[in-house]
Amino acid sequence: MTEDRRPKTEDGRQRAAGRGHKTGSRAVLRPPSSVLRRPLFVVLFTLLPLLLLAGCKNRELERVQKETSDAKAALDKRNFQLNTVVKENAAIKAELSAVRQDRDELQKQVDKLKQERDQAATFAQTAQEAITHLTTQATGQSSATAALEKQIAELKTLVDQQQALIDQLKKGPAGEPSSAMPAEPNDKP
Repeated sequence: MTEDRRPKTEDGRQRAAGRGHKTGSRAVLRPPSSVLRRPLFVVLFTLLPLLLLAGCKNRELERVQKETSDAKAALDKRNFQLNTVVKENAAIKAELSAVRQDRDELQKQVDKLKQERDQAATFAQTAQEAITHLTTQATGQSSATAALEKQIAELKTLVDQQQALIDQLKKGPAGEPSSAMPAEPNDKP
C-alpha cells in the first residue's frame, strides 16, 4: 500500500485538503468530482461481475462442499457396512472352523466305531467258528463216547463171562484140568 501523504491535524487525523470546510474539529468531505466518478464507475462495473461470479463460485463451492459431505457420509456408511460385513464374515469363518472341527471329531468317532464294529464282527465270526468247531468236536466226542460206552459194555460182558468161567473152574475137581480155555479178552463172542 502507498502511504497517505495528506497533511494531518494536530490531533493526528488527516485533513481533507480543500474538499470541504471545517466545522469544529472535523472536516466534512464533499462528494468526488466527476473526474473521479468515471474511474470509480468503471471499477465498480468491472468488480461487480467478479463479485457476482465470486458469489456463484461460492454457491458452486457450497454445492461441491455439500456433495463432498454427502459423499463422506455415504463413504462412512459404506465403511460401517463393510466393517459389519467383515465382522459377520469373521464370525461365519469362526463358526465354519468350529463346524469343521466338530465334523472332524465326529468323523474320528465314526471311524473308531467302524473299527470297533469290524473287531466285534471278527470276534463274532471267530466265536461262531469256535462254537461250530466245538459242536463238531462234541458230536465227534459223543460218537466216540457212545463207541467207548459200547466197548465198555462189551468188556463188562466179557469180564462177567470170564468171572463165571473162573468161578466154574474153582468149583470143579481140583486136579482136573479144565477143558475150556479162557477166551481172549480182545476176542469178541
